[in-house]
Amino acid sequence: MSENEILSYNLKKIRKAFGESQIDFAANCGISVEELSLLERGLSDPKISTLQKIAAYIGQPVTYLLTEDEGMVYTV
Repeated sequence: MSENEILSYNLKKIRKAFGESQIDFAANCGISVEELSLLERGLSDPKISTLQKIAAYIGQPVTYLLTEDEGMVYTV
């Protein structure tokens, strides 16, 4: 999997584990809904600052978003 595919997969799983819509998750992360949608579809290369915002909201390091691990547990 490419890094964008890994990020896309992880973001969708994390957001669903948080039980949030794209609108709520994006707002809580401090990014736009459009940006989140593009990232979840693997259509955008995120800025480091964007990854940092998402990581801060979920309480994980940025590397967590880019880790390919089918056994990863997505919890709040």
